[in-house]
Amino acid sequence: MAAAPGEQYRTFGPSDCRSTRSPIGPGADRARKNTDGNQLKWGLVEEPSPLFLPFSTGSELRGVFVSRYIKLAVYPHPSSFPLLFSRRFHSMVAPNLSPRNLSPRWIQRLAIASILGMQITCEPTSALAQDPSNATPAAATKLGSQLDPWLKALQLKTPQFTLSGVGSIPIDNKIQQVELQLVRHSDSHFELVLKHPEYALTIVRTEDLTAVVLPKHRKVFWGQGSVDSEDHLDSKELLKRTIKGTTQIAAPFELIKFLDGSAAADLLMASNQIKPLAPKPTSQVSFEDSTSWLVTDDARITLSQTGADGQLAIVQVAINDVQATLGLSNEHKEVFVRPEGQSPLDWIQSHWGDYDIEPIAREEIERTIARGVRRATEVLAPSSRLTEPNRKSRKIEHGELRWIDGQRVALLYGSPEQIGKAHGQLLKTEAMRCIDSVLYGFGFAQTIANGRWFRKDLERAYVQLKPHIPERHLVETRAMAKSLDLDEQLVETLNVFPELFHCSGFALMGNATVDGKLYHGRVLDYMTAIGLQDAATTFIVAPEGQIPFANIGYAGFIGSVSGMNAEKISLGEMGGRGEGQWNGVPMATLMRRAMEECDSLDEVKQLWSQSPRTCEYYYVFADGEEKSAVGVAATPEKIEFVDPGKSHELLGQGIPNAVVLSAGSRLQELRNRVEQQYGKIDTAGAMQLMCRPVAMESNLHNVLFVPEDGLLYVANASHSKPAAEMPYTKLDLGALLQEIEKQYPPKANAKSAAAVDLRLFEAKDSLAMEISKEASQDAKQCLNGLCWEPQTFQVRIDDADEKQKRSGIDRIVRFPSPVSSGDPINDSVAMEWYRATKKGQELDRAPAIVVVHESGRGMTVGKMIARGLSNQGVHALLLQLPSYGLRRNPASTRSEGETLIAGLKQGIADARRAYDAVGALPGIDPQRISIQGTSLGGFVVATTTGLDAVYHRSMILLAGGDLYGVLANGDRDAAKTRQELAKSGISMDQAKEALYSIEPLRLAHRAAADRTWLFSGTHDTVVPPLSSKKYADAAKLPEGHHIELPADHYSGVVFLPSVIQQMATLAAQDPSAIPATSVLRTSPSKAD
Repeated sequence: MAAAPGEQYRTFGPSDCRSTRSPIGPGADRARKNTDGNQLKWGLVEEPSPLFLPFSTGSELRGVFVSRYIKLAVYPHPSSFPLLFSRRFHSMVAPNLSPRNLSPRWIQRLAIASILGMQITCEPTSALAQDPSNATPAAATKLGSQLDPWLKALQLKTPQFTLSGVGSIPIDNKIQQVELQLVRHSDSHFELVLKHPEYALTIVRTEDLTAVVLPKHRKVFWGQGSVDSEDHLDSKELLKRTIKGTTQIAAPFELIKFLDGSAAADLLMASNQIKPLAPKPTSQVSFEDSTSWLVTDDARITLSQTGADGQLAIVQVAINDVQATLGLSNEHKEVFVRPEGQSPLDWIQSHWGDYDIEPIAREEIERTIARGVRRATEVLAPSSRLTEPNRKSRKIEHGELRWIDGQRVALLYGSPEQIGKAHGQLLKTEAMRCIDSVLYGFGFAQTIANGRWFRKDLERAYVQLKPHIPERHLVETRAMAKSLDLDEQLVETLNVFPELFHCSGFALMGNATVDGKLYHGRVLDYMTAIGLQDAATTFIVAPEGQIPFANIGYAGFIGSVSGMNAEKISLGEMGGRGEGQWNGVPMATLMRRAMEECDSLDEVKQLWSQSPRTCEYYYVFADGEEKSAVGVAATPEKIEFVDPGKSHELLGQGIPNAVVLSAGSRLQELRNRVEQQYGKIDTAGAMQLMCRPVAMESNLHNVLFVPEDGLLYVANASHSKPAAEMPYTKLDLGALLQEIEKQYPPKANAKSAAAVDLRLFEAKDSLAMEISKEASQDAKQCLNGLCWEPQTFQVRIDDADEKQKRSGIDRIVRFPSPVSSGDPINDSVAMEWYRATKKGQELDRAPAIVVVHESGRGMTVGKMIARGLSNQGVHALLLQLPSYGLRRNPASTRSEGETLIAGLKQGIADARRAYDAVGALPGIDPQRISIQGTSLGGFVVATTTGLDAVYHRSMILLAGGDLYGVLANGDRDAAKTRQELAKSGISMDQAKEALYSIEPLRLAHRAAADRTWLFSGTHDTVVPPLSSKKYADAAKLPEGHHIELPADHYSGVVFLPSVIQQMATLAAQDPSAIPATSVLRTSPSKAD
């Protein structure tokens, strides 16, 4: 706004204000001169960071811009009005104006402007008159008289009144009528009636009781007695208790204690917040007589006063499709009369005798309504404290809160108790908002909708769900509750909040994407209307004894609906139907358990298949390591897995290399997008797939997982936009876990930290290679590279956790690797112990087989063999090779190609030491300890057997010799290994040299041929038959010791039952029947 000719004004921006500080101590003022000789006055700046907006001057004071903070405004021009103003009225300083010159009304106006942070300009009267849209003083007076009765009612200066109204409001895309009547009898006594075609609510509050009546459900909830000191419904200062600074309406409501109609009218009109509706040219009505006012171009308010029959005022509001009329009367007729002396229950029965009457603690009823209203005001009109929160990072013990590209990221690590405590300490404010949203905001709305008290519904569900929640999760929740200063049972109950989602998800891979990379998208459409976005947090969690993971979640909630773990498993959930079926594992608990416990897609599927489930849910699970995914439809009664490219009656025709889940038109839109962009989809393209309308208006968060790279891209909804319209933040799970590791180094026994039973045994290496007796120089060189100094070591037995027990594992056996990799987690060897049983009974003493698994991270075949041997009366101990299972360090940055060859060398040493470790265990026959290996594990066993032939029996399945030949010529698994080596920058020549150091053929002549058996596939293209034949020839296996199966590398599984039975028989044979001359051969065969 330009100054009048000859006038000057200065604009103060935020930078001026933030740098301004009083040069004088408290309470002191003094004058200074600037370079132009104008007098300046300084005043105490009491509050930090004051903020002024631009303003201008004029010859007549119509208003002045002030703020919530003290600030000196300097005007060089003599007609201007410098002003220093404090929110608390500490001081006003000006050359021509002082506090004693200001009338009480002007002080009131300045106070109002201060609270509003409003810009009010100063202009000459002539300038105002030139604009016909501006109000004259008479119009302002008219508006003031119309506002006055409403303000007096809100200020409770009208002690008794009735507010009644009716409105047409668009709800769920249709216009619906709502009726309201509020009768205030006193501070402690009111009656509220709300009516809607589908819902109805009556609240009656007296000195000693509160009743919530739901006529549609013929239900009354009531309570009597004391109430909470803060969260109660006494109408005295109710607005102050329920409307806080986190909502935009806090400032206007704060004014109510100061405001009268005239002052409000002056401020609203001077700031152009409201103006009279222009009369038609032919109308005789003037601005001064106007009753209709424009707030915006689309919002009109009509105010009138009647004075008839106690009626004080009427207001009519028209804002787009919203039409409402409210009437204010000084009458306060009691609708639900309670005769003196009548008991609360008799009173309730006299009015609602045929209703179902349920007592609820009065304190809980009033807290639910008060906090529900408070949270609703925050969600409907959030202030900058919510839309632009303070983004201050901080660290505490076992936790850190960061802001990454505007998103909260919480790093938590340690025991369940430590993680829960850190969660509550870092996110207390956000957790309380989340709880208020769910328990009080959504909860009370749900009660009105279904006629059941929401918290009791939750408690009933929790009784059935709790037995299926791991103790470690309960411990974490209780620790979080303690740090939030909340009841433990309340927080436990809220963490099983039944989710009813309407979501979408997809997984694309192979030919569907630009680089063949797996992209897993997850769209969460859920309850932005209750403000969960205010608590949105991505948690990076490294729990002791479990797999670290990223959980895209909400403060105060430890379960998961979207997440990815350090083993490259990603999961997203989509809701279905079936609310109320709670006899099983909570969905969010099952999701978190999968991230903590599963390192392969097979394990995730097994977890879902074997766990009791609740309700109907749909999921997309993906495995970045295997570049595979699956869609899941699960109910309590059945579970169905939909592989990529498969058709389904609910999903339509299958799309190759794709799993696509959604519903209705959103499903069709998502399918269309995938088909149109097929083969062109990359990170940006995958994000585009999740845009509206695939994402709904209620889109709370979107996540794009790239599990192969350990990356996730997260977008959270704001108060004005769904997540799909917000920017994505890139998070590197591996890098964040590495930072956690710096603060909290992993323990070597991390995955077994939760073990209950701990026993230690001493063992000693019996390694006796007798290298000096070896005739082959090549074999000597190989042996020298594989030997270590024998020593005494400890063997520890840990109890299996619940997940391990469900898969048949009885114990976990740990011992130190004889070869160090520098990684303490990897160097602690783990064996899964499947104890020997016969007809379901454990055997006191039985033979044992060390089982060395294949290359798949799930070790599926190895586990099948171990379980099968256990049922055949043989102790099976599945040796986890380096970087597999419990030995996998999620924070490791080494690629699989880099660890492959070094891991094989270490694995051979571990397999040999396993003989002595197993021999120290109770219940094991030390004379009958055998070894078995499949595929990759078979090559490890082939070389191990050549060290000193100590094992009772050696059984090699789908392996042999010529490691480099298999790598160079084999397909599928071998081809994948070639790719991993190439990605790691390892050439085939380098691989050839490294593999030669562990080549089985170099030591095959040292194997005890009559105690060694080889099972190969005649159609195997991964380990070609020639590889097996070379080993059989080099080891000079007797007739019948090389069994050739008519199968390939994978179909051989059909022969597994008979092979397992044969291996168990061999392991059980008496060692005394073995000729002593076959125990060790120290010279190569002619085949060498």
